[in-house]
Amino acid sequence: MTSLFGSCHAKEPCVHSLASLTKKGDEDTSPLEAMTIKIHHNGNISPCGTVRLPPYAENLRLIPTDTKCYEDMDKYDTETFLTGLFAQDLAASPDDGDCSSADDPDATPGLLGHCDMGEDRTPILLDHDKLQRVPAGGSLPCRFYTREGVRISSLKQLADLQRSIGKKQKTCTAEDDPESCMDVDDDSEGDSTVHLYAVPAGRVFMFAPSYVGEIFELPHIETVSGLPVHLEVMSLKPRVFDIFNFFSRDESEELVDKAMKETSPTHKIKRSTTGTSTSTFAKRTSESGFDTHGATAQKIKRRCMRVLGWDEYHEGYTDGLQILRYNTSKSYTTHMDYMDDKAKGDVYDYDSAHKGGNRYATILLYMTDMGEKDGGETVFEKALPLGVAEGEGQDIRSVISDLRASGEASMLKKGSWEEEMVAKCRARLSVRPHSSRAVLFYSQHPNGKEDKSSLHGGCPVLSDQPKWAANLWTWNNVRDGFEGAPIKKGAKRDASSNKKQTQIKAHFRNTGKDPAFKEAELYYDESGYWGKLGWGWPALYANTFEGHKWNIKVPDKGFVKQFVIGKDDTQVFEI
Repeated sequence: MTSLFGSCHAKEPCVHSLASLTKKGDEDTSPLEAMTIKIHHNGNISPCGTVRLPPYAENLRLIPTDTKCYEDMDKYDTETFLTGLFAQDLAASPDDGDCSSADDPDATPGLLGHCDMGEDRTPILLDHDKLQRVPAGGSLPCRFYTREGVRISSLKQLADLQRSIGKKQKTCTAEDDPESCMDVDDDSEGDSTVHLYAVPAGRVFMFAPSYVGEIFELPHIETVSGLPVHLEVMSLKPRVFDIFNFFSRDESEELVDKAMKETSPTHKIKRSTTGTSTSTFAKRTSESGFDTHGATAQKIKRRCMRVLGWDEYHEGYTDGLQILRYNTSKSYTTHMDYMDDKAKGDVYDYDSAHKGGNRYATILLYMTDMGEKDGGETVFEKALPLGVAEGEGQDIRSVISDLRASGEASMLKKGSWEEEMVAKCRARLSVRPHSSRAVLFYSQHPNGKEDKSSLHGGCPVLSDQPKWAANLWTWNNVRDGFEGAPIKKGAKRDASSNKKQTQIKAHFRNTGKDPAFKEAELYYDESGYWGKLGWGWPALYANTFEGHKWNIKVPDKGFVKQFVIGKDDTQVFEI
């Protein structure tokens, strides 16, 4: 048998190794034996091909190296193995679909052409050097995810997934809602089918919604409340999701409290700016600050990235958590989160359709309860409200007329952009804030191109109560200021902007030996409260950078000790 992996020769003990790895209890065969898998392009609801795994003896020919058995393969080995295996099976059965690239007609035919988008269209992520090319042809591999955004990192995990689907299939009855059961194809002759989403090298996973109201259960997301996290589709274009049970009211209050106490000039609440600019904008009248190192902010940022399918966290793929305050009448006109270097003077490469980086997903966090007539919604101008069919939306002019008659926006000047924003918020898809509500939307398509339908805005607040919210912008490649950030072709950074930030892991703990630190607290600088570090309290951890200053504060004495981060990748500080 000719293999995409070339002339690898696995040894017979690997057969028994794989069987023992994946079989459980009284099972006669492993779930991997003759498994049926539907392959989807990233973000696409329709499968591009069907794979039927061959018996073990044939699988063993495809182990990436002579020296590795299945249980020794890391996630990069596994992805190379699966890419080659799936591509070979699809090529041998063209009637089942071949999963060729949907974006590039000149790409290598088949799945390999989808997985490797070519040098000019493959962003270089931080783990790029760990990718294992498919030996025959040298193509970069795909990453494979479940519908819920869980990355497949081992064959044991794939076997467990197949096993869990089989169990769920057995519990479904004729009376069950089909959408509440796992997806089992009508043509699968009773055998449960695994659906995997193939993400090209250098690209990021994106959910594939098929209808408004669709639910994505995310049992792998852990929260303070312990309640199950799930997504519900609010819109297909743009792709907008409600995230249920994502964060708690206590976490919401902690974020607001820290923002109110922030005194750092770069992080405290002040008039908002826009995009790559540091200047204010007449049609953005909100106030904002950043929480980059707060304990609650860090927990929420990591949770956000887990929801988005990242199995490892790195600060360089996120902005700080932006904390927002909208007082009465304040708002933000419709805009894109995707950034455009309009002056073309930036060295950073924002072209995410090729090798650059840009914001690809935003998670909004609401921290105030707003009534039906209080305003403050987030509006998606290109989408109609839930339940309103295409062509049946309200005319903005008639909505403005009704608004003036009601007097509900009397504090706004007639004919102003703010008044028009209120009308848009009532005529288009809008999300009303309530404390601990979260919403996800995408600013890019899976191929990295800007999703222009994601135009959105912050509606004017019409009540006396301020609206508090936060958002996390996430990037498809390392953002500017971090090591590995993409720069424009032919561009060079000058000495002042060429400083690379390498993320450092810092551990802070109280030995319990010095009574002076019995009620100690840890702060980033002197304004960023991080957490309690007194006797009996657990150690605190932070991802930080060389030169950052961390301070110990004790009651009645103020700041009494400072730690300055050095160059080592991991550093431990004790009091």
